[in-house]
Amino acid sequence: MKERLEAYLKESEATYRERTEHDIQQNRKGNFELILIDREGKPLENCAVTAELLSLDFNFGCNIFMLGEYDSLEKNKLYEEEFTSLFNTATLPLYWEGTEPREGYLRYKKGTPHDVYRRPPLEETIEFCEKNHLRMKGHPLFWHEFVPDWLPDRYADLKPLIERRFEEIASICGGRVEAFDVVNEPSRIYDVHIRDRKSGRKHLVPDDNYCEALFYLAKRYFPSSKLILNDVTGAVFDEFRGKYSGFYLLIEKYLNKGVPIDEIGFQCHIADGTPNAYNTERMYDILDTYATLGKSINISEISIPSRFDGVEDEEFQALLVERLYKTCFSHKAVSGITWWNLPDDGIHTSKRVAAGENLPSTGLLANDYHEKTAYKVLKKLITKDWKTHITVPVQNGIVKFRGFYGDYRITATQDGKQYESNVRLLSDMSNIHTVKMK
Repeated sequence: MKERLEAYLKESEATYRERTEHDIQQNRKGNFELILIDREGKPLENCAVTAELLSLDFNFGCNIFMLGEYDSLEKNKLYEEEFTSLFNTATLPLYWEGTEPREGYLRYKKGTPHDVYRRPPLEETIEFCEKNHLRMKGHPLFWHEFVPDWLPDRYADLKPLIERRFEEIASICGGRVEAFDVVNEPSRIYDVHIRDRKSGRKHLVPDDNYCEALFYLAKRYFPSSKLILNDVTGAVFDEFRGKYSGFYLLIEKYLNKGVPIDEIGFQCHIADGTPNAYNTERMYDILDTYATLGKSINISEISIPSRFDGVEDEEFQALLVERLYKTCFSHKAVSGITWWNLPDDGIHTSKRVAAGENLPSTGLLANDYHEKTAYKVLKKLITKDWKTHITVPVQNGIVKFRGFYGDYRITATQDGKQYESNVRLLSDMSNIHTVKMK
């Protein structure tokens, strides 16, 4: 497989070099002009000003399914430290099998036992994220898989339970969670039904119009959150046929009907080596095509292994990770990228191994918890290369600089007095701001 992946990289090297860095500079940075005034409203003069980016306007995330899941406090603490050192966003587990494994046994509240693996209670994860200034996305509100056995088979009987579930989640999340995957993997309902109806594994077969109905329901219960339609790697990448792609046509149909879809979710579990993800030129084709729908794109789940053809190769994993992250970060329509499993020893699920998803070696931390090369590469990109920390002179009360979009702390010293203020500088805002220093 490694030879095939190397070929994908080589055949798209020119596109990668020509477009990626150029587009990062063009789409993720801006020229800012700040008019600085002191506490009395007078312009600041004769001083140097430091602009420090505190939070990039981009979601670098990971699922947080292993929060509190280890037997030792030491291991749990290490997981928390490694998570918060790299990511600014967490995906919270909302799988129905984990929130209500038995009818009436709700596992939302803090203090609920950790008795469903990789499904820490919702309230516990939210409090951890808020304490550590992590943005949050809930995943998923509805999925036809990973559901408890007690649910009814008839969708008509399921509808009131779905609404009750939405209401329960909303009562805890309120406006605290930034986004939700409202519907997960709509393209695979038939595949799952064919696979599971013989084995007897629990799955749901919803009504034909279930997607649009659930988005309207989500809009009612989560009015301030971003609502996402999320689909599998195969639908997004392997089955890409330009604007004739099935997933594209589905979204286009819903948007034309006014369904409140705010963002498009792309799963990207690419351990099997799909060329449309590893080939930079094809990846840009996909991003450019879906961007014409006028909605932001969330790379919702990424898995890339560190083991190829039975041989561990952290350096090659790191190369693939760097290429993919730089490509996606460079595209204007992409709002965030979510790595799917942080530690190798927290990947296994007892249910099944989805195609390329929950495979050993797709973590960024090895079983012994050493940081793989890919972790270190991402940390350098996110915390150093894609940061702005610059000191510039004030001229006529104005400071000008170029930096990444996001939240800044502005500091200045004049006549022995220290001034400080925070300001948000985003691409959809004016690049000229009056900042009152305090």
